[in-house]
Amino acid sequence: MAYNSGIVNVATPGTSNTDYHTRRLFNFSDRVADLAPQESPFFVYLSKVAKVPTDDPQFRFLEDRTKVSMTDRSFALDGSHSIPAAGSSITYTVEESAGSETSVDWLIKGMVFAVGYTEDSAPETIIVRIESAPVDNGADTSFVGKTISAIDGAETGADTTKCQVIGTSFAEGSGAPDVFSEELSDDFGFTQIFKTACEMSNTARATRYRGYADEFQRIWNMKLREHKIDIERAMLFGQRATQGGIQYTEGICGHIIKNGTANIDDSVLSYTSGAPYYRSSTEAQLTYDRLLSDFEVVYDPARGGGDSKLALASLPVISFFNKLGKDSFLHGSMAYNNSAALSGAATTTNQSALRYNMSEKEGSYGHRIMVLETIHGTLNLVKEPLFRGISSGFLAMVDLDHVAYRPLVGNGVNRDTQVQTNVQSADEDLRKDMIVTEAGLEVSLPESHYLLNLEGV
Repeated sequence: MAYNSGIVNVATPGTSNTDYHTRRLFNFSDRVADLAPQESPFFVYLSKVAKVPTDDPQFRFLEDRTKVSMTDRSFALDGSHSIPAAGSSITYTVEESAGSETSVDWLIKGMVFAVGYTEDSAPETIIVRIESAPVDNGADTSFVGKTISAIDGAETGADTTKCQVIGTSFAEGSGAPDVFSEELSDDFGFTQIFKTACEMSNTARATRYRGYADEFQRIWNMKLREHKIDIERAMLFGQRATQGGIQYTEGICGHIIKNGTANIDDSVLSYTSGAPYYRSSTEAQLTYDRLLSDFEVVYDPARGGGDSKLALASLPVISFFNKLGKDSFLHGSMAYNNSAALSGAATTTNQSALRYNMSEKEGSYGHRIMVLETIHGTLNLVKEPLFRGISSGFLAMVDLDHVAYRPLVGNGVNRDTQVQTNVQSADEDLRKDMIVTEAGLEVSLPESHYLLNLEGV
């Protein structure tokens, strides 16, 4: 059935195309990104600062986590063991982390590490040098270690005791050490084909309408906005899949929900390599201190986190960050040393400064941005109008260095947003145009992203 309204004739800007059987293709990618940016902020940011064309509908990308391993170079003992005296040696069996049953593939002869113990309720450490080339046993790693300094009192060490590398040490005139290297990891994504049709009868094209000087232009802009918002929804909520010859791209929230472990209520956020952060809490449970603890993990540079993130937020979440009443976010961000203040008594002393700075500014791409400066990093809050219904409590913190908009471009063919005119059959008394985009979202280093679901808003 024909859409009995009008769209603009886009054959040549400023001119008309009277031959509706002539089919032409026009690149509209930039125009779409600039149209109504407040309606689809994530797509706009991706288009402006994170566009990386791909020549394969299944695109692959590399992830570099060497920063993580270099900063947090630790491992755990596997099994209990005796604690030798200084200058003596024992065979150590270690694993990547407590209970992981995973070998440590970056240890070399000459590394020095500290082993932490508790003696008489006080923390103590011994220093050990690796004296033999470590052997990878699959589930663990073994080597001979020589104790450089020891402790008195404790005779055995417990299973899962944590060890921390503190450098290397070699004799004067010694040769080059062994070499280890950490491989880059890779992942992939799919492009998705988005289509939106604009159709009108020739009778409608010949009809004069009131309300708009150019009804064709009104309908055409509406369809462009519809197409862009469809892409925005996929980039937010999609999950990577292929079925029946159709590919589906990843969305930032969809990826986090599918691959992240939900931290419920007041549970502590923890780092897992390759896993995004996901918290679901009520407003009462989400105190300033809890958020600050979360930010400590999410912004940790040793774990891939940048110091500035784009935060797409629903309207209720924006309101949550601005509340000033008792037990609200801002109220909880103030510390009192005077109990009278908590009961409502007037006081002008013992009240700390607010532990973050919040301001508002005009963004570069047509958005208002609320800037939240914390001790760990900057949060650039932007309203996301598509966070509604089941996503009405969403706050998606995105590291723009680790996402990319991947339009399919290759062999002289650009599949970023295109408009094809006059795609109707030759015997149809109507005009039909089509908007097509083939693109996907790349989500790399998932641990640099964070999703909050504020329950009950």
